[in-house]
Amino acid sequence: MSKVCAVAVKQLIEQELALDSYLATMLAELPSTEAIEEQERQVKKVVSSAVKVQAATVKTQEPSIELVADVVTASKALSIMPKYAQDEFSALFFKVGNLVLAAPLTDLSRAIRFDGKVTKIPQQPLWFIGLKAELEQKIGILNMAYLIQGKSRAGIRDYQQKPFTNVILTEDGQWGLACDELLTIAKLTSEQIRWRTDRKSKPWLVGTVIEQLVVVVDINELVPKRKRSEELGI
Repeated sequence: MSKVCAVAVKQLIEQELALDSYLATMLAELPSTEAIEEQERQVKKVVSSAVKVQAATVKTQEPSIELVADVVTASKALSIMPKYAQDEFSALFFKVGNLVLAAPLTDLSRAIRFDGKVTKIPQQPLWFIGLKAELEQKIGILNMAYLIQGKSRAGIRDYQQKPFTNVILTEDGQWGLACDELLTIAKLTSEQIRWRTDRKSKPWLVGTVIEQLVVVVDINELVPKRKRSEELGI
């Protein structure tokens, strides 16, 4: 292995570790604002360095080695990435608190403004906000902060003072996940994303858009399986 290749491998490992650390901080129960900001600065620094080294490596590697590496990387990526990501795909970028997330449009039906008016149902978990009537349909509205960040972190927010203003609907239109802000719709490719290889923990967390530090989520996995539509009259 050449010296340049060795440096590239080291940089890639550092990038992976930095992304893992950043996600752990962002999704932890109660991280401090300073910790999040410092982690984000460190990750951007590491990612930027890794991108530069990778660019230099492409110019110096021998063609045969590059070809083998590309085949191995492509095979690994295809085995863990969702089907929609095998080609360029569109994703909705949105915010829940300070966390920026992205969801593929193939998992969504539409987005609506949320005025907070719902029909409450007794004895439901904290992440279930209530039922909302929309176009002659009842939609189960879920608190995405509780589903993603957990009770300790999501619970400190005053939802009366800082209510959710938008809801994104699942493909079947039965569930709506409340969020703070709809940012944009953008095209993504699999090469831009670091895919998770093990989704036993947080199965909704599919991967990370590397340069923007955006969490790619599986909306269907965010809807708790034990909460059946018929139980809520949807």
